[in-house]
Amino acid sequence: MAPGQVPTNFSLLDSLSTQAVSQLLQHHLLCDSVTIVPLDAVARWLIVEKWKAAGKEITPAAPCTVAIADCTIRYALHATERDSLQRQARVELRLLWAWGVHRAVAVYHDTIARSDLAAVELPRSELTTSPVPPPPRSVWDDLVEPVVIVASVATTLLLLFTARTR
Repeated sequence: MAPGQVPTNFSLLDSLSTQAVSQLLQHHLLCDSVTIVPLDAVARWLIVEKWKAAGKEITPAAPCTVAIADCTIRYALHATERDSLQRQARVELRLLWAWGVHRAVAVYHDTIARSDLAAVELPRSELTTSPVPPPPRSVWDDLVEPVVIVASVATTLLLLFTARTR
């Protein structure tokens, strides 16, 4: 990636999925085959590919189950900059097996400009899109803008009636 280029949401989720699967594999090498649930998860195909790349078999009835707890992108308002957003990418997997549950979490935080949203999201992919909070209201929005609108309407009406009476 070139310097100054913002990583895409898919590339973030892809690398975080690799990290989460690696965390689980470090502790649980005994699972040669796994079941990945829920079956209807948007990110299931991505997690399946990571397990297959690690040489694990994906079967419907395996001794180990990998639950996709979270694989999302979230946006929040930036505290100081109106035109920026805090972006969080998070992947959480849980391995359920005979000896208990092991959890792997991979998280990435950064700040992106609102203008970069089109470049980082894939519009047709539910996996890489997320609701974006509206920009916070400012003094301009709350006070000055209504005053300008009222003054414009008043001036227009005044000129209309002044021109009509002549």
